Amino acid sequence: MDYLQKLTPVIRHLEQHYAEPVNLQQVAEMASLSPYHFHRVFKAVTGETLADYIRRLKLASASQCLFYKKHSVTEVALDYGFSSSQSLAKAFRIYFGVTPSAIRNCNTLAEYSDLIKNSKIGHTLRKTGHATDSSGGYSFGQQPHRRKTMKTELLNARHLAYIRVTGPYGENYEPASGKLYQWAGANGLQNGQCLFIYHDNPEVTPADKCRTDICLTVPEGTEVGNGIELMGLPGGSYATIRETVTEKSQYAQFWQELMDQVVASGFECDDRPCFELYHSYNPETNVADVSFYTAIKG
Repeated sequence: MDYLQKLTPVIRHLEQHYAEPVNLQQVAEMASLSPYHFHRVFKAVTGETLADYIRRLKLASASQCLFYKKHSVTEVALDYGFSSSQSLAKAFRIYFGVTPSAIRNCNTLAEYSDLIKNSKIGHTLRKTGHATDSSGGYSFGQQPHRRKTMKTELLNARHLAYIRVTGPYGENYEPASGKLYQWAGANGLQNGQCLFIYHDNPEVTPADKCRTDICLTVPEGTEVGNGIELMGLPGGSYATIRETVTEKSQYAQFWQELMDQVVASGFECDDRPCFELYHSYNPETNVADVSFYTAIKG
């Protein structure tokens, strides 16, 4: 599957409408992707999150408007969807490291070019060699190296006992895990495989609404109760990487790494749940041996 081709209509749309609010459902449909997968696929193809991509287009265009047209900072701020000149100035300080007025006050193109070249973003681009390839298009795999090579696996369907946790990913999992393992131990099921299933994209869903299922594989026909539920995990083809996680911030990094490789390999995403399979976890150090799984069409 050519994901760049799928995203090209979205990219062209954003190039024309970046100053307007983005309708996620609309742009995901343009790419024939689910909203759940859209953000990670977009980043894998462009090397930027959707929000960063739009922000870059906005600020680059705003800076040109300030220099070439000499519009007031307030006028430019409102034209590009910022609430005030102060909001635009804050965005400029973060992105360029200079004020909008400094750009507006440039008298020559050379002065403007030097200011941008020596700005924060100019240093970043030179340092990373980032942006586009020689053809002007996007290239896959912006990372300098990959920790592990993705594999594909055909998994059988599984029966899971689980407890639902609703809230920011990575938080308040311990009480649910403790309750689940206490129940499992009392029923001789503590040796089941531990899975964490994620149902929501945190870039789309408010953090307090994100749903995680803390799961153990169990035999068919297992009886549950007292806040523990049962569900089936569909079988099928999955792409996976196995990683040693030493800190919480790495989970998002490894999920994106997996999606980067899925996109680069041309696999088509499927809407079955993605999940983490825990081979081991040390509660004292938080070090975990984890396989990350995302569903692909066979």
